This record gives sequence, structure tokens and C-alpha cells, in this order.
Amino acid sequence: MSGESVSRLKRTIILVVSILALLLSWVALLWMGGIAAWSLAPYDTTPLADRPPRGTWQRDLSDFFQVPPGSVIPALLSVGISVVLAIIALRRIPDSSNVRTQLMLGFALSNIVVVAAMFLGNFLVADLPLEIAPYPGYGWTLKFLAKDILLLALLFALQACGIPKWLLARFPKEMAGKTA
Repeated sequence: MSGESVSRLKRTIILVVSILALLLSWVALLWMGGIAAWSLAPYDTTPLADRPPRGTWQRDLSDFFQVPPGSVIPALLSVGISVVLAIIALRRIPDSSNVRTQLMLGFALSNIVVVAAMFLGNFLVADLPLEIAPYPGYGWTLKFLAKDILLLALLFALQACGIPKWLLARFPKEMAGKTA
């Protein structure tokens, strides 16, 4: 094999690994979105006698998010937004395997960091005395919802603006004429 063939094979393998890393990070984000959805159904483990009466907004909302499709909407929405942002970014960058690899690794890393922050944040937030109302109920789960919404907003801002701007700075020659 010539030196160029080996180099092309190496770039292809790295690109495939970055694609797999991105796909696995989306699976992790889907999993964490499913875990985070529990805070949208605070009465799911509460005995029926202790739940709000049927027809109240708290009970209807909790019942909706307790089972599919409501229980999967937050996770699918989170992954869907990240996928759309990745597609938009891929269409805006040049056809360079180095830039594409860095983009996919940037998305994968940002997904994994946010998944870890959401997971570990549950342990930190659980003991904070920030309840608006006692357990069970939305007053108690609000602190978990706020943390997850903030982290997801930061993730999407990073993926929409931060990673493309970083690529523009990292690969100025390849990105010449492209907007981040």
C-alpha cells in the first residue's frame, strides 16, 4: 500500500469511529431524556388514593407523561433537535474528512458531557431544599425540570453556535467562505 492509501484508510477509519461515537452519544441522550421524563410524571408511583383527582391539570399532565407517547416525547425531542443541528452543521461545512470528523466528535462530546451533567445533577439537586411544594407533585420535581431544561438549552446553543464557530477557528483554510 502506498502512503496515500494508508493515510486515506486511516482517515476513513477515524471518520467511521466518530460517526459511531456520535450515534452512541445520541443513544445516551435518548436514555437520559427518558430518565428525565420521570419529573414530568410526579404521581406515577403515588398510590391512587393520594393522587390529585382526575380532571385536574396535575393529574392529567402526570398521566400523559407516565406512559407512551408522553413518556418518550422529551427524549425524542432532545435527540431530534441535536440530529437536526448536526445535519445543518454538516451541510454548512466543507467536504473535508478532518472537519467532518471534528464536527461529529464535538457533537458526541457535548452530548456525553450534558448526559453526565444531567445524571450527576440529579444527585446534587435532590438534596437541595428548593421545593415549592412537598413530594409528590410538580412543586417538588420543578428543580429537576429546571436543571434539565437549562442543560439542554446549553447543549443546543453549543451545538448550534459554539461547535461551528470552533471549527471555523480550528480550520480557517478549509472553512474559508463558510459561515458558522
